[in-house]
Amino acid sequence: MLASSVVVGGGFVTAGAAVADGGDGGSGGTGATATLQDHMKFSGQITINDSDWNVGGGLIVLKASDGTEFDTYCIDLSMETQPHAKYQETAWSGTSLATNPDAGKINWILQNSYPQVTDLGKLAQEVGAGTLSPDEAAAGTQAAIWHFSDHVKAVPVDQGAASLASYLIDHATDVKEPAPSLTLTPPSVSGKSGALLGPIAIGSTGDSVSASLDSTSSAAGVVLTDKSGNVLSDSSGKLTKPAKNGDELFVKAPAGANAGKATITASTSAQVQVGRAFTSLGYTPENHSQTLILAGTQADTVSATAGASWAPAGPLPAVTEAVVCSKNGVVVTVTNNGDQSYTLNLTNEGKAIAPVQVAPGATQTVTVPVAQKQAYDIKVAGLTGPGSEFSGILDCAVATPTPKPSTGTSASPTPASSSSPTTPAAGGVPSASASPTGKSLAFTGGGSNSGLIAGLAAGLVLLGGGAVFMMRRRGRHSRTAA
Repeated sequence: MLASSVVVGGGFVTAGAAVADGGDGGSGGTGATATLQDHMKFSGQITINDSDWNVGGGLIVLKASDGTEFDTYCIDLSMETQPHAKYQETAWSGTSLATNPDAGKINWILQNSYPQVTDLGKLAQEVGAGTLSPDEAAAGTQAAIWHFSDHVKAVPVDQGAASLASYLIDHATDVKEPAPSLTLTPPSVSGKSGALLGPIAIGSTGDSVSASLDSTSSAAGVVLTDKSGNVLSDSSGKLTKPAKNGDELFVKAPAGANAGKATITASTSAQVQVGRAFTSLGYTPENHSQTLILAGTQADTVSATAGASWAPAGPLPAVTEAVVCSKNGVVVTVTNNGDQSYTLNLTNEGKAIAPVQVAPGATQTVTVPVAQKQAYDIKVAGLTGPGSEFSGILDCAVATPTPKPSTGTSASPTPASSSSPTTPAAGGVPSASASPTGKSLAFTGGGSNSGLIAGLAAGLVLLGGGAVFMMRRRGRHSRTAA
């Protein structure tokens, strides 16, 4: 989302690139973005907590707009996937990994199993599994991840996959969070006309980063500079030579210029590294989808934005927001680079939050508490357009799903090319018929399963025990096809 600004009390408020359900600790990079595909690439059945609750777990595919595919695993068993959900690369700080002491072990598993390790014969020999198919390797890896991400006992039905899961769990050690593919930090700067506004630091795994100002601001004489004021952009606002990781940019408007704003857009071909989290952009429970983690490093074209605003005098605040799971909410940061005080007025879900007075030259933060799995919709008073609203669902806690066991036999997942799509019926119970829209049912993670359990109980009364068998064969946790 592009930064935007409006006049407030003689100055400008610039909201940084809002990132629902995550963000890189307040950085302005969206990094990689992709859409959930309607089938699992490889998977197998996994038993949870020694119960009759079997789920189909394995590689979940996200696809970027340029066709790049990302293989991912689930780190959020308590939440379902939603068909065609939009995802973006996210820092661990905006996910349950921020408060999970085992987060580093999940990254170790990703580094040392399938598909990062492609030689399945060697992997099978190492773990004592005899042989491993891609389905078995994916199921074993997912089971080991759930052991640490959701703190459940997850055991694949297939013995080879179970041997792999056990090996990974026993050998896992901490591996730190990988670097983001592209960020601009901070995502918002402000100051007086004629001053150097910044720095805006570039963070990237790419070798070469291009950046430019929007055409309107560059036509008005706004330029990109280094810390000494040397102009780095041409007449169109583009950098005359590429930037790199660690470089700093500044924005400069003409001295005495009236209040205005600029957007800086950066892009690069970068490695999105294994272990990067991906969070859903869904705001309502109906379109919020489970958190995923990247299973293999993948090159992709990624972008990031930042905003700058200026005025000759008055309050000059820059406002940014980010989910910070360690604080159980959304942290709003405001820096006032003007010569007058600024009053920050926020609302969440329409409810006013106590105003915050920010003195000239000061920075203050406000933590907006949000309950787990609850929606937030934070607005900055006086701000309109992109960046004025920050919404999503807080998905930070390490949940331990404990569905009530039910009787029945679980079938192995069928290949993606032949499995039947299913759709949710009332109460969250899957229907046996295909969706008229062609969308397929969530295939991993089951929420609290309270709706599922209640629906199954009703189904048993009406249809008999066969309802459970149908559910297990074609339901919520089986692989589905596009």
